[in-house]
Amino acid sequence: MTANLPTKADLLQSNLVDIDQHHKNVITNSLQVADHFSKRPSEINRRIAALIKKGLCRIAPSYYLNQQAKQQKYYELDRDNFLLVVMGFTGDKADQFKADFIQLFNQQEAELRQWRKQAHLTTGSTKQANDHIYQLQKDLAEVIPSSRRCTLLFVHIQQAITKMVTGSAKTERAMMTVYQLYQVGQLEQQVQSDIERFKHEGITPEQIRDDVLAMIKAGNEKTRSDQANGLSTNFIDKTNISYQPNKAIQ
Repeated sequence: MTANLPTKADLLQSNLVDIDQHHKNVITNSLQVADHFSKRPSEINRRIAALIKKGLCRIAPSYYLNQQAKQQKYYELDRDNFLLVVMGFTGDKADQFKADFIQLFNQQEAELRQWRKQAHLTTGSTKQANDHIYQLQKDLAEVIPSSRRCTLLFVHIQQAITKMVTGSAKTERAMMTVYQLYQVGQLEQQVQSDIERFKHEGITPEQIRDDVLAMIKAGNEKTRSDQANGLSTNFIDKTNISYQPNKAIQ
């Protein structure tokens, strides 16, 4: 389906080095490499094809649309494959480009490590929150056993959290930023705390459910306070790194 393919302009306007959308790897693309090393895209593609033929790398091609709306091949390159492709490029300008690209890889890999650390922490808070949600669901089953408010409790709470943080209930964890994962964890901790407190106060299971969902939709005070105090700036955010040839990346 060509309608979903990027254009060459899209690929050139993206960050020189970026984290892929599923937070699995740090990548650049062959069009960026060709542009910044003053090579033709076809020349880079031939070099990659030769490396694949020799068994030195394994890269599946991706495709973009040219100005005539025809599919053209390009490659996404991780650090190792990037180094293989540009290893033979020589000259002072080429050396500077290599150094700058490598520095960008280092920066994005640091961000990816932080994302994975936060994802692990959020997974822990999700398990703890789900334990309390499960107990609340058991309590609800005694009073409204066939109601969707009981049987879909996990779905309703997690979707409410995701929507509060990202604006869409369908956003996958792998697509969230590190700060969004942090916010999810904060809300899940609040869910756990509220369920415990409300049960201790003798509030009915139905009211607990409604109050917890209301808290999520309103946004808890800690999350809002963190945003007001600029806590999100403590997380690495280099999505706007600019590239300046022959100058060190700041």
